[in-house]
Amino acid sequence: MRDVEKTSMKNDKNDRRNRRRGRGRVLYGLLIVLLAAGLIVTLSMTVLFNIESIEVTGDAKMYKAEEIAQATGISAGDNMLRVDLEKAEQRALDNLINVEEISIKRKFPNTLLIDVKKCVPTYNIKYEFGVLVTSQTGKIIENSMNPQEGLVTISGFDAKEPVAGKWIYSEDARDTKILNAFMKLINEGNLEYPIISVDMTKANNIIVNLDNRFQFDMGNWEEIDYKISFAQSVISEHPADKEGYLTMIGNNQVSFRNKADVERGPQTTEAPTEVPTEMPGSTPSVLPSTQIQTSTQAPSDLPVQ
Repeated sequence: MRDVEKTSMKNDKNDRRNRRRGRGRVLYGLLIVLLAAGLIVTLSMTVLFNIESIEVTGDAKMYKAEEIAQATGISAGDNMLRVDLEKAEQRALDNLINVEEISIKRKFPNTLLIDVKKCVPTYNIKYEFGVLVTSQTGKIIENSMNPQEGLVTISGFDAKEPVAGKWIYSEDARDTKILNAFMKLINEGNLEYPIISVDMTKANNIIVNLDNRFQFDMGNWEEIDYKISFAQSVISEHPADKEGYLTMIGNNQVSFRNKADVERGPQTTEAPTEVPTEMPGSTPSVLPSTQIQTSTQAPSDLPVQ
């Protein structure tokens, strides 16, 4: 006889039922996880992590901690996760004239940390209605009629929106670029002979006072770092009591006129003096061997004060 295979309908039904139950348990577990996660997020955004204390550090002693905290727009009781720290920082910078930098951080579970850095008066920027005293980064601290002593003076900058608490800028993007380039160079503090003043009234004929001894006509505003570095190397070739006029000629020459010789008249001459064949960080193809050229003609510009 032929063997007969028997199939149990009961077993097939049980298997399908078990599979459905297994899928149901997975979906049920996933639902529980989602509900729990939602509950945690809701509690975190409402009940948990609410600010209980605000700690203020830094050197802006002209403001009380309460004033700084209030300037951010953040208050005790606000939820830490819902606070937009970037907007709070910008709000504080706009409200606190003498604060140049601010950093706000969360310290869980319920503390907000605020660190501030005060503005240091660095520049007198003259414009048509007076003087804007600014910080290192160009934040306007004061709009005045009189410059502060001991600050670098910038003239010839057409300031737009000259309001205390704002960062200085010009509608002319070129002027803003020139100003930022000089600020960066000065702020780095690597100049052996400091920049005392900059006259950028004419972008193609910028005049720089170096160390209150040399007036440098650097020509146009291109390659500011290179030209100032070149002038510094020329100054280093002269005695500490020497004063005079430097003029950039092309891209690789600087002429020197001795102030004392110019004041005595055209009868005095001085032999040319060599400058280094290479500037620091340059190559001979960029800066070939050059000479300081001397002249006895009186300069058209004013002597260094």
